[in-house]
Amino acid sequence: MYFKEIFLLLLLAHVIGDFYLQTEKMAENKTDHVRWVLIHCLVYWAAFVIVILPVFNWSLVLYGFLAALLHMGIDMAKYAYTSLSKKKVRALRREQYIFLTDQLLHISVLFFMAYYYTVHVASLPLSHSLTGIFSVTGLSKTACISWITALLLIHKPVNIAISKILIVFKPENKDADREQVHNAGRLIGTIERLIMLIFISLGQYAAIGLVLTAKSIARYDKIVKEPAFAEYYLLGTLLSTVSVIIISFVL
Repeated sequence: MYFKEIFLLLLLAHVIGDFYLQTEKMAENKTDHVRWVLIHCLVYWAAFVIVILPVFNWSLVLYGFLAALLHMGIDMAKYAYTSLSKKKVRALRREQYIFLTDQLLHISVLFFMAYYYTVHVASLPLSHSLTGIFSVTGLSKTACISWITALLLIHKPVNIAISKILIVFKPENKDADREQVHNAGRLIGTIERLIMLIFISLGQYAAIGLVLTAKSIARYDKIVKEPAFAEYYLLGTLLSTVSVIIISFVL
């Protein structure tokens, strides 16, 4: 059965199309102009084509096209919902719910599509060149797809998800260079999750504590002086750690 491989391919295409190929401008304009929703869905479909092409399986390409159509349906529904109250100030907590519900629906669609494909097609032939590469190197194609997907997930998607969840708990920052600090924090979070992911894959669970300790020492002074920041920092660290654990065990 090829369920995991099919699901990973669809999830990889989703991550690339919905996070890495979607610019901030596109994400912002999607809430105001329907044409940007359509542009995003075309880019999303292109991500599926790029990911699925090495498989050279037309049935899977058609499933990718169906995934793009369903993605457009969900995004159009989100656009219609946000347009109903676009003149009102959007509550931060509602923004959380919209993002999390949107991603949950997208991933659920991919899960059921992978299940349906596995039951009715149950075939995932690779191109001769890729088959030769895996055969010579002794690598597992499932392991390769899993690692690529996991590495892409722990960067931009997890950073965005954590920022959406923490947005209502974020303390006021009066520093002039807060944008640079924010970007540095995201990079630190990505590196932190990468190290934890490697430790988990090696079975070195105790070593994860060293990463969290080093991060806490760097922020110790601010944690002690600002209780609000301490809670914000702890919540962000816990969410980051949980995300790595879930990604490592699921993928």
